[in-house]
Amino acid sequence: MSRKGEFLNRVYFVMFGFALAALILIVQAVRINRYQGQAWRSKGKELYYQPIEIEAERGKILSDDGSPLAISLPFFDIHMDTKARGLRSEIFNKYVDSLALMLSQHVFTDKSKDAVKNMLIRERKEGNRYLLIAKSADYQLMEKIKKFPILRLGQNKGGIIIDRQDRRERPFKLLASRTIGISRKEAPSIGLEVRYDSYLKGESGERLMKKVGHDIYLPVDDVNEIEPKRGKDIVTTINIEIQEAVENALASAIQYHTAEKACAIVMEVKTGAIKAIANLGYDQDGILNENYNYAVATSTEPGSTLKLASVAAMLEEGKANLHTGVDLNYGQWTFYNKGMKDSEVHSVTQSDLEYSFIKSSNVGISRLANGIFGTIEGQKKFASYYKKFGLSEKTGIDLDGEPNPIVKNPVQDKLSWYGTTVPWMSVGYEMQLTPLQILNFYNAVANGGKLLKPYLLSSILENEVEVYKTQPTVLKDSIFSSSTLTQLHTLLRGVVESGTASKVFSDQFNVSGKTGTAVTNYHKLDGDTKEYQASFCGYFPSEDPIYSCIVVMYNPAFGFYGAQCAAPVFKIIAERCMRSKLRTGQYVNTVPKPVLTSEGLPTGNYGYSKDFEQIFKYIELPYKNSANELWVKTTNTNDGIQVIPRIFVKGLIPDLTGMGLRDALFLLDKVGVKVKISGSGKVVWQSIAAGSLHTNSQDILEISLQ
Repeated sequence: MSRKGEFLNRVYFVMFGFALAALILIVQAVRINRYQGQAWRSKGKELYYQPIEIEAERGKILSDDGSPLAISLPFFDIHMDTKARGLRSEIFNKYVDSLALMLSQHVFTDKSKDAVKNMLIRERKEGNRYLLIAKSADYQLMEKIKKFPILRLGQNKGGIIIDRQDRRERPFKLLASRTIGISRKEAPSIGLEVRYDSYLKGESGERLMKKVGHDIYLPVDDVNEIEPKRGKDIVTTINIEIQEAVENALASAIQYHTAEKACAIVMEVKTGAIKAIANLGYDQDGILNENYNYAVATSTEPGSTLKLASVAAMLEEGKANLHTGVDLNYGQWTFYNKGMKDSEVHSVTQSDLEYSFIKSSNVGISRLANGIFGTIEGQKKFASYYKKFGLSEKTGIDLDGEPNPIVKNPVQDKLSWYGTTVPWMSVGYEMQLTPLQILNFYNAVANGGKLLKPYLLSSILENEVEVYKTQPTVLKDSIFSSSTLTQLHTLLRGVVESGTASKVFSDQFNVSGKTGTAVTNYHKLDGDTKEYQASFCGYFPSEDPIYSCIVVMYNPAFGFYGAQCAAPVFKIIAERCMRSKLRTGQYVNTVPKPVLTSEGLPTGNYGYSKDFEQIFKYIELPYKNSANELWVKTTNTNDGIQVIPRIFVKGLIPDLTGMGLRDALFLLDKVGVKVKISGSGKVVWQSIAAGSLHTNSQDILEISLQ
């Protein structure tokens, strides 16, 4: 073949190859366009358009009087799309001076107007679709920026982009912080925030966003495809005044006795509602804080407070009464070569059950219990009574983390049941319970033998309307006979009046309860320093109990007996809880000396604290503002005027009830809402609920005065 022919063949071959490739491309293009086009177009659209979840505003957590314990405050990241589709050059050039002036005055305060203007022009030339204007702006600043030149034209014509972020805030700061808890994404949530998350979190919305850069998405328009639905509010049983009193009393006692930590709970006897729960311990910086819920989640050997259970078992068995005799043997006895001692050696020998209990004699109670329940069948009965009393089960409180009680049984726990178990269990050892589980048992004694489920959720609100109300839950209708119950009441009152808890005695109302002191490291060598747990558990007033309460101090450095460090804290809490009751004189045992009191003065006044201070100073009536807040609500006590702090949060409608017109108008002016007034006197009604977010400048708040 000639060279010419060979060359032509090669040309034809190459041309054939190109033609074949072109044919394949044409066939593939037709196939993609006709048969796969829609799928690929959708996939391409997904790369640039996708729905983004909009988190709903989280519901509020409220105290028993409606005060906010946890709220979500809105903050806004504001950006500008300098190349927005509707932002024309003539508009930008005409108003960029004015926009720069406003931004320099209210946002970029460290820059001049010209510097801001140059920045805006430069970013527009570079095509910045997501220029940051303000980070975490509050509601007032956001509303102000929305009215700036150019930006007031909206997203399409003015380029303004507003991303809302809700920040969880606790107006009362650390008050009941562990119980309220934390809602967080980067770590496990805790407290009521996680327990009722399904109600609080609401329903997320959805918005179509367009991708304009790496991880940068802009809203396609101002309208959400699916609007988020705000979470429901939960009303707790927590009483702010009692909670504050409990925390203050605990903090003072921890510091005075140099204790490691402490906890306390106040429960409503007839319902099981928790009115206060406090847990204080030192954090890594040496500051008292609520870092762990000791009251609900920490199990320990309780010590003498659980003598009440062993005595109840003896009385229920019918083989003992208050006057059953026992030899205390000077405070020492031996069970199976293991020594049992009272807190100190004494001179008492022959005594009875009542004396042993009110003086907290380990020897007396353990000898009586072992005499009645020391046999194999008796041991089974002894364990069955603890189960009957509800001590072997969780309380079921609506907080996570409650452990199962450890209460031994001779059948299920035969390997760890010893001849010494009954004597030691009878005085609160060889078992583990939480402070809440102990308190719930005492609450049943106060409540006529009815065992209730403790709870923290009072109700659930949706748009200010109650959609759920918690009803008290009875776990056991009666865990004691009437005879046993009568004797238990006598014993617990005797502990305060003539026993180990004389520091709890009040001349204003009667208290019943029991001290407890446990050595928590008794299993270690004798050379080790002893560590103690001091407690007091009881109820008040004795005749018709309203509240039950437990105080536990962990490892105090001195004054480590329950009577020395826990009982005085209990008394402070009890007197604070009973202040409103004492004004009626219902539980007063003695006639107080005539002094100037707040009796007869109107209570529930709400206003500026400095005004109250001047007024009460003028009439020489004691006035205490320990919270040091500007806005307070007054309450009358035997000690004078106490105040409840009221927190004013920017952007939220304040609670005006009980406030004078002058103060009410002052606060509403800060919110920026229009007001319509009727009547005279103090505010008794407002048309927009307290805590609502003020978003519409056209809203009119109506208030009635009387």
